[in-house]
Amino acid sequence: MDFDNLFAQICQDLKETGEVIEMSARFSTCSSDAQRISFILATNTVRKCLQEPLSLAKQEMSAPCKSQSLSASHRAEGNNYYQKKLNWKAISSYNRSLLVGEGESLALAYANRSAVFHDMADWLHSLRDIQLALDQGYPKHLEHKLRERQGNCWQELGHVTRAFKSFNLAKELLASAGQQHKDKLISITSKIRKLGDVMEVTESMSNATSIEQEIIKKRRLAPELNRDRNILLPSASTSIELTDSVDRGRCLVATEDIHIGTTVIVEKAFASILLAEFKESHCHHCLHWTPGPVPCHRCSQVGFCSTICRDEATYHQSECGLTDLFHRTGVGSHGSIGLLAVRTVLKTGRDKIVMANQQESIGKVYDSSDYGTIHRLVGNTSQRSVADLFRRAVMAVYLTSLMQPDNEPDQVLATAVLRLLQSYPCNAHEICHLAVPLPGTSRRADRPLQQIQLCEIGSAAMPVLSLINHSCDPNIARVCYGDVIAIKAIRRIARGEELLDNYGYHYAVHEKSERQTRLFRQYYFRCNCRACVEDWPRYADAPRLDNRPDLSETVDRYVKLRWCDPDGPPEASELAQSFIDCLDAMETSVKLPVQEYNNAQEVFAASKWRPCCVFGCCWRPSCGQRRRRYLPTRST
Repeated sequence: MDFDNLFAQICQDLKETGEVIEMSARFSTCSSDAQRISFILATNTVRKCLQEPLSLAKQEMSAPCKSQSLSASHRAEGNNYYQKKLNWKAISSYNRSLLVGEGESLALAYANRSAVFHDMADWLHSLRDIQLALDQGYPKHLEHKLRERQGNCWQELGHVTRAFKSFNLAKELLASAGQQHKDKLISITSKIRKLGDVMEVTESMSNATSIEQEIIKKRRLAPELNRDRNILLPSASTSIELTDSVDRGRCLVATEDIHIGTTVIVEKAFASILLAEFKESHCHHCLHWTPGPVPCHRCSQVGFCSTICRDEATYHQSECGLTDLFHRTGVGSHGSIGLLAVRTVLKTGRDKIVMANQQESIGKVYDSSDYGTIHRLVGNTSQRSVADLFRRAVMAVYLTSLMQPDNEPDQVLATAVLRLLQSYPCNAHEICHLAVPLPGTSRRADRPLQQIQLCEIGSAAMPVLSLINHSCDPNIARVCYGDVIAIKAIRRIARGEELLDNYGYHYAVHEKSERQTRLFRQYYFRCNCRACVEDWPRYADAPRLDNRPDLSETVDRYVKLRWCDPDGPPEASELAQSFIDCLDAMETSVKLPVQEYNNAQEVFAASKWRPCCVFGCCWRPSCGQRRRRYLPTRST
């Protein structure tokens, strides 16, 4: 039973027993989250309704989730695709085989996937899978295949001594097998001769972890900050500072003039979650795209980009087997807030939560890695209705009970979860990646930018980014690198000016009345930005820049370079500075808004992302809209 149905049943039972009015009155007197949790735990009707769903959930958690037969079925499907040279489909099937496999079925799936990576010239992933197949006990009579493939990979990477050793191991295995592999033995011997004389083989064979470290090094990392790190705000540069104003609350302002394209914040999430539909293509822990996930040892619901991330994700031990269930119990339309709240609590630990409860302030340093910064995010509790708080309190008890062996929730943890269920709808951020058509599926040879899809893959707790207030015409844009988000200026920001994000309701695509209504409904404020005060028209109704051909032609040239090259086409880099100059000129010499300015900001922001492939082209429904940067950017 999902939480919506469970809560509906609780409400129905309270109506039938005639407790609604009296209970609402008593619950409304609770002045703290701790009191609200105590109230729920003392309510027999609620506890009784929770018993059966909790029992069923524990049965679901304890049920075997690994299956040799299902793993073999997915592997056979992958073999069929591989024979037809449908490599990406083959990898997808092998990934599914690995998620549900164990023992020898894991070894066979790793080995088969390594063959696909080998044919795709992805030597490092092939080597990693070969090593994992061997670690899982790959059949000895077939090991010569892996050793030859291993030698090929090392040779392609220029590691001659490692290739020599792998080929020799393959030769020894074939020789011990007798005459049945005579032709293959001749082939291996020939490869060894071509390597030349290798007198001393002193280079040790790499293990899976060292190979994975090389894979991680090849990722595109978040950019460096434009200045030294701010010692009071470690995720930000000295170009910005944290201030507190009467009308704006805590906010970030520029300490110097900031130019377009400048990176002023690079923040790693305190906690993050991956949406369920991306479990086969992205890492459960770091949220990076991976062509070859490594499965959890126990459950079949998550995959990791590496054994390194799998070992680092110690919090998963407490949620293992319940990840899918947590996804079904979220608050709001995204259905991920519940899981993000639980993940935060599991990563923090009870002792640090108790310490945060006892501290009156977070101190002078606003550190993203400090739970205190998360603990004190605004939850708008005073503006929430009794019904809303009651629902979230019940959910907090339910989610916390799932983590306890005896279904008795820890009140400290449940109180922390309730606090986050209130603050995250206003403060959690989407993690988005650009996805491109898989190789061979694009209808256009140049793979234009129009075919890129901006996919929301998860949600994250970003306490520093949560300090940035909203504008319907923002001056910054966010770019995701796994669970790290970089903030870049998309407009000139003068010294003393506030950094402004967009919470999903942009003047270019939403009417003023709609923006005001939605922002107040979710974030409890009325926007007074320039676009609202001057009631700017939407993009479709905005004028065009007809009297400045020097600016409009530069924008058009840049817009036409809608390539899907992960590193960007040479033409784009050559035009980048003139394009920035063009944005500058429009801000100072053109009466905004105009369509060309929107186009320029859109393309400039998109050019900062690195596209990645997503298996099966599994786009989310909202990704088809044209102006994707202006889609809702905070989880609700």
